[in-house]
Amino acid sequence: MKKFLLLLLTAAILHGCSSTSAPAESNETQPPAANEPATPAPTQPQEPAPAPEAGQEDPEPTSDMTYGNDIFQKVTVRKTGEDTFEVKGQAKVFEAVVSYVVEDGHNELAEGSFTTSAGAPEFGDFTYTLKVKKAEPNSTLLLILFEKSAKDGSRQMELIISLPEK
Repeated sequence: MKKFLLLLLTAAILHGCSSTSAPAESNETQPPAANEPATPAPTQPQEPAPAPEAGQEDPEPTSDMTYGNDIFQKVTVRKTGEDTFEVKGQAKVFEAVVSYVVEDGHNELAEGSFTTSAGAPEFGDFTYTLKVKKAEPNSTLLLILFEKSAKDGSRQMELIISLPEK
């Protein structure tokens, strides 16, 4: 009898927690939602999703992708030569300085910084030509744009972009 009451109480609590628009009292009881599939939690950190360009619903993965987060917007990367890339966009960063690192998943291949046309709290425009050569031919290069913390120099608000192959 105790097991039945415990099961009934558990079912009532689960029903009350999962119901948002159902009436407060109900004469029917539902079994616990143990058979419903749970949504798995992501196992890897999520990158900011590329923002679709105006007039596009779901952009195809090309070099014309537009990326952004809270301090970067309208960022595009275009391959202009064998080891050369043009990075354009807008940034709202302290003293108008954008820092970057290019890595292949194992090693940092390039790092540096460049300036925008305006510092925070305004968005400043930037165009930067990046030269970086792959260490391994089958690797994927990642450009990480970020703002350095004025307090401790740590990376703030990273924007991770896969550099185009073509």
